[in-house]
Amino acid sequence: MNRKLYLAVIGIFFLVLLFGAPFLKAGYDAGVFEVRDLGNRGEEAVFYDGTPIDGALNTLVRFKKSLNDLYTNFMPGYYETVFAYGKASDTLNAPTAALYADMRKNAAKKPADVPPPTGTDTLSAGDGSSAEPDLTEPAEPEPPVDPRDEVVSVTSTLLKTTGTHRYYRIDAEFGDGFKTSFLDTAVVLSDKSKESRVIMQAKKLNRIAEAVPEVNFWFMLFTRMQDTDYYEDVIVGEESTEKYADLFLSLLDERITAQKWEIGTLRDRVERVYLTDHHWSTYGSWLGFCQLCEMICPDHEPVALGEAIDFPESRFYGSAARHCQTLDLWDPFVVYDYDLGKYNCSPSWRFNQQVKKLSKAKYVTPDVNIYAIFFPEVYIVNYPDNHTGRNLLVIGDSYTQGFVELLGSAFDTTVAYYYTHYAGMNYRSVIEEYGITDVLFEQFSDRILFDLYGDDQLSAIVLD
Repeated sequence: MNRKLYLAVIGIFFLVLLFGAPFLKAGYDAGVFEVRDLGNRGEEAVFYDGTPIDGALNTLVRFKKSLNDLYTNFMPGYYETVFAYGKASDTLNAPTAALYADMRKNAAKKPADVPPPTGTDTLSAGDGSSAEPDLTEPAEPEPPVDPRDEVVSVTSTLLKTTGTHRYYRIDAEFGDGFKTSFLDTAVVLSDKSKESRVIMQAKKLNRIAEAVPEVNFWFMLFTRMQDTDYYEDVIVGEESTEKYADLFLSLLDERITAQKWEIGTLRDRVERVYLTDHHWSTYGSWLGFCQLCEMICPDHEPVALGEAIDFPESRFYGSAARHCQTLDLWDPFVVYDYDLGKYNCSPSWRFNQQVKKLSKAKYVTPDVNIYAIFFPEVYIVNYPDNHTGRNLLVIGDSYTQGFVELLGSAFDTTVAYYYTHYAGMNYRSVIEEYGITDVLFEQFSDRILFDLYGDDQLSAIVLD
């Protein structure tokens, strides 16, 4: 009897898990109830290209990935279990993590350089006379490093490895006394795979630019720390992907004017990018706007940064924090009042209304993406008082959220397509319908360089 009861309980438990996830997902999609979602996604989906049965194979791949995502985020009790585990893990592993970080720091130390001889001493020749002094001009002294950019110490600790990334926690101190901790990643791909993916992705982007050569085509690569020359000094043992970013840019068609978003120093990384995410912060997006204006419309005076508004009762947990369950590390959420003037957008969005809405709320758990709540997807922005004669089409990813309203201030009308909506987008028709004069393609490097998640959907854009 007890055995039958035991088997019945086990059977009911597995039935709840089996049917609970689809039930929760259906209710969530229908808006019947909310599901606390940590935002975790399944392993990399490898899509097929060049085989006779690409369509059938990729359908199976997408089904497998959807099933994996379903039984990750919508499994009954998943959020509560992971949240409790993350808190316990932070507490129990803190001493070990500190010891490991110290070991990595010591291993990264370089031998001290041998001091050069002073220029005031002469060398004794074999005959007892003094040798001629070296009359070559001394090298120009390097300019002093700004204390804000001077890295006094930096350590990294491996937190987690997935099919696409290794996740690290970095602790850094700068010359002006500023200390911080943040999360960053290393791409888990072979060098051969990185190169082949870059070549394929460049071909896809070139095909889009070639489809309508009459418009100005611009590209901004949203740089990750791994795409910089200082990355290997921060996370010892991992390789920079800077050469792959440069390879991608070198392969672009001559009609594409391209640039990287600038995070040239480690200080830039922590000030312009969220500490717990790959995404640029609201401050970083304004700097990106200024950088784009210099490239696309140098005669346009960018709007000022404006007043900073924070929400001290709330926390922003980025995707890296959710993946690694580092609940002791989050970002304060800060926005800026750009005073953009008169404009219309669809769907309707107003900065002041969003400030009031978020000021009344308190978000302190990782299941809520505050950035997406404050900056929903906006598809059309029109500035009626602008008379630039230029209309912009933005083809981007989530970096476009909260940015298209700002970028649109330099144009008459701006139309945005996010990567989740590329499928079925008729590129030529959109250009003709809105009188597009300029196209800006923008994606972060994981997606555009390597199609790391199999979701860039560039091939789904209709170009005929």
